[in-house]
Amino acid sequence: MVNRTEIIGIIDSVILRRDFWTLSGRQKNIQALQKLGLDAQAAFDEIYDNLSWKDYIAGPLKDNHPQPIPGDIWIFGLRIENIECYLKFQDRQSKRITLISLHPAEFPLYYPFKP
Repeated sequence: MVNRTEIIGIIDSVILRRDFWTLSGRQKNIQALQKLGLDAQAAFDEIYDNLSWKDYIAGPLKDNHPQPIPGDIWIFGLRIENIECYLKFQDRQSKRITLISLHPAEFPLYYPFKP
């Protein structure tokens, strides 16, 4: 497992590249935004303003698609509009941050750094 310093490092790196964030067009993500009453930019603002190293769940993980896209995958949980959300993003080599998943958690999330 990674340590606090590594998690803070990835968050800082992602935050610095805010202009390069994109959201996967998966139907699940679109429906989640509707449920949250937000557009993608407002959800990104929530993440930008509130993501903490304590929200870490897992990562770095490798892409497990048949033809993997290079870049580590990270998983966090974050309360958005008072709903616990599951966030999975890929830190791509192109400097782009792709939010693969941004939706209400479908199962209990385990935060290894939260008391």
